[in-house]
Amino acid sequence: MPRLSDVATVRQGLSRSGRSAAARPGDWEVELISGNSIREDRLVGPFEIIRIPLNELTEKHLLKAHDVLVTGKSTSAKVACVPRSIGRAVANSTLLVVRPSDRDVGLFVWWYLTSAEGRAQLEMRMVASATLSSLPPSALASLEVPLPPRSRLRRLAELIDVSERAYGAAREAAELRRITVRTALSKQTGTSPVMEEPHAPD
Repeated sequence: MPRLSDVATVRQGLSRSGRSAAARPGDWEVELISGNSIREDRLVGPFEIIRIPLNELTEKHLLKAHDVLVTGKSTSAKVACVPRSIGRAVANSTLLVVRPSDRDVGLFVWWYLTSAEGRAQLEMRMVASATLSSLPPSALASLEVPLPPRSRLRRLAELIDVSERAYGAAREAAELRRITVRTALSKQTGTSPVMEEPHAPD
């Protein structure tokens, strides 16, 4: 069975402390994604906006669609797949960034790591401390992934992609219904609703 390092690279997110490339403020505006941005195995904005220097090292940390983010320092294992709609964004140093060899691998890795078996594998590799658990990049890279043959992988990736699109559309529709009901009730009671923007699907 292949290890994750056979089909992807694993690295820590961008550090902004000490003598790191992003330690000082700069003119390059990016969105910063943290473990708190991951909810129900998906990225949920809005994200913090930061300004960092633009250089070769910081540019390498830009996230790409179908990267998989895993909490490296957290109270629990969280996983999310970077959507196609991602803007100019970087992951912070509490996250590990898995960059797959291609889209199909990225979608499958996300699906596996969010399954009961995959999450158990993550938690087995986490090192517990008094307050947080940590997952070293090397421990994640050594995780075995039950990658299917390429022809079957393509079909599974398509199913995962279609499922996620449907989930995003359903979530947006539910949010619109909630806003509509709140507005209607506010009109009946004579109160002013707090308008909220619906989440865009990935």
